[in-house]
Amino acid sequence: MLRVEAHAARAVVRTLFLVSTMIGAAGCSSQFSVDYTPVPAERSKAWTVQSVKVAVPEELTVSDMNVLIPDADIVWHSDGPGDRRAQVADVLKDGIELGARGLGGPVPVIVEAELVRFHALTPYAFQVAPPGTGVESVRFKVVVRDARTRKTLLAEGFISADGRAVAAKDGGFRGPQERTRIVSRIATVTRGWLGLGEDVRQSFRRLGR
Repeated sequence: MLRVEAHAARAVVRTLFLVSTMIGAAGCSSQFSVDYTPVPAERSKAWTVQSVKVAVPEELTVSDMNVLIPDADIVWHSDGPGDRRAQVADVLKDGIELGARGLGGPVPVIVEAELVRFHALTPYAFQVAPPGTGVESVRFKVVVRDARTRKTLLAEGFISADGRAVAAKDGGFRGPQERTRIVSRIATVTRGWLGLGEDVRQSFRRLGR
């Protein structure tokens, strides 16, 4: 009995330690957002997205460290080992393409996105994060050009597609399910940005980075 109680006490201490660590690392809680400047629907309905190009600047830092909250611009594990820059570029590309699928106008366009940040949970954070904590932060710049002339149709704008992570203690799963959730969120934000769907702009506070 004493051994069971001691084990339970240690578990409580570990949980409290993790919570205090997250609070310290995240500065209590941080402000996150879904934000963009909407494209008027009467403008975007003239477009059909011919291609989406995603650039990942070399100066963005990448971390594969399996710690609670790595200090890096790119943190991504759900595609398994590999080129993290290429992996997150593919996630962003898939999300934008899915979100822009409703466009069918006469003007073919190229959407050029430049990644600013892609910070998801590490495997360790996924397992130990207390319920209701953790963030998947995706932010990027975007330009729209005429695919025929390369003329800029929409000057560079900034899109924030942050979202609440679903860690293990909230019933979440890593791997394909996490990837699908993030692609879906980027698509929803893209639809809002292009005037194809609901305006989903919002802000929220949450433990995370």
